Amino acid sequence: MTASLPDLPEKFELFRRHVLDPVNEGQLLDYLKKYTTDPAYTGAHFHDLTYSDPSHPDHFDIADVASLSLLSVTLNGPMARELIKNSDLSTEMAREPDRDLADLTDADVQKLESDEGLNGAWRLIRRIDGVGPTRTSKLLARKRPRLVPIWDSVISRVLGLDRTRDYWIFFHRALTAEDRALDQRLSYLADKVGVADRYSRLRVLDILAWMYGKDEKNYENEVFTELDAEPDDE
Repeated sequence: MTASLPDLPEKFELFRRHVLDPVNEGQLLDYLKKYTTDPAYTGAHFHDLTYSDPSHPDHFDIADVASLSLLSVTLNGPMARELIKNSDLSTEMAREPDRDLADLTDADVQKLESDEGLNGAWRLIRRIDGVGPTRTSKLLARKRPRLVPIWDSVISRVLGLDRTRDYWIFFHRALTAEDRALDQRLSYLADKVGVADRYSRLRVLDILAWMYGKDEKNYENEVFTELDAEPDDE
């Protein structure tokens, strides 16, 4: 029997409904189109940059390090060396192959968050001096784009996730609620923009939430410069 799962944060539920509401389709399609076609959004190429093709799914290489700059974070030399040279990290990564988060059962997701899943890899990356949850989530999402959500200050703000604890559970719950309504909606939106083969549905959700969070019209009374800070990674 699995343990009881935490409720979805209110902001996450509100954003889930926002994406599902047909009234907002134009806005969401515009976000996806802009992110994937405007050269200013370098994060659109986060998964395209490779050192070898295909990149090894369990081993971090220099391309993985370089790709972080496309999402506005970096690793210095000592950080990069420790990441690439850590053989234990490859062992931990091999525990969980990439697959769609929405396909997992509740028990699978709880395992994912345990030391039997990717938590071991998460902890090894977090042990690198100066590497916080933002860089950790982006590195893991680089290797597991269908399985690992990205977490940063913008996503935290929009979805009400003030920390990464249980965040796999929250994303899974949002994707699978109401017979996977959100998962299907993300697939539909990606198809409409022609990026379904390029981005996982989890990555589409990340893009939409991030673009929503950076859109000043959604927070007319907010100071948006605060969203760029990554205090946990400094």
